[in-house]
Amino acid sequence: YLPGRDVALTRGKVVFKNQLIELIQYAPQTTEVWQEPVLIVPSWIMKYYILDLSPHNSMVNYLVSQGQTVFIISWVNPDASLAQKSMSDYLAEGPLTALDVIKAQCKVNKVNTLGFCIGGTLEACMLAYLQAKKDDTVASATFLAAMIDFSDPGDISVFIDEAQIQKLEDIMQKKGYLEGERMAQTFN
Repeated sequence: YLPGRDVALTRGKVVFKNQLIELIQYAPQTTEVWQEPVLIVPSWIMKYYILDLSPHNSMVNYLVSQGQTVFIISWVNPDASLAQKSMSDYLAEGPLTALDVIKAQCKVNKVNTLGFCIGGTLEACMLAYLQAKKDDTVASATFLAAMIDFSDPGDISVFIDEAQIQKLEDIMQKKGYLEGERMAQTFN
C-alpha cells in the first residue's frame, strides 16, 4: 500500500515539521468549519494513515466532511540518531508543539484532541502536563484503543516479565531504538 495512492487519500499538506513529527492539515470539504480544530495524535508505532485508509473507511475524511478542521501528527521512523529522545521529548516535540502550531495557524485558543493507541497514552500525559500548567488549551479529549492505566495491562501481561523487559532494554540500548520487526513480534 502506498500513501496517496492506496491509503491516505484525504487531501492535506504538511504545515510543520521538526525532528520527530510532520504535522498534516487537511483541506476543508465544507464551506463552513467548526471553530475549534481537531488534533489527532496517532501511535508512533503505526502510521497516521491507519485513520485515513480510503474514502469509505477514513475517520479523517469523515471529520473533514462534517466541517472539522483536522490536523494529524505523522511521526518519523526512529533510528539511532533519535536514541537520546525521551518520552518528555515526544510530548514536547509532538502534541505540545502541534497545539502551538494549530493555535497560531487557526488563530484559536482551544483545540479538540483525539489520541489513538499509544498516541492516546501520550495525549493523557499531555493533559496532565497542561493541567499542572493551568493551561486550558484542550477543549475536549477523545481516546481510541488507548491504555492509560497500566496497573493491569490485560492479556499481554503473560508476555511481560522482568526478563523480557530487560532484553528489550538491552536491544534498545545497543541500537538506540527498537526495530519494527521486534515490535511486530510483540503484536503477533
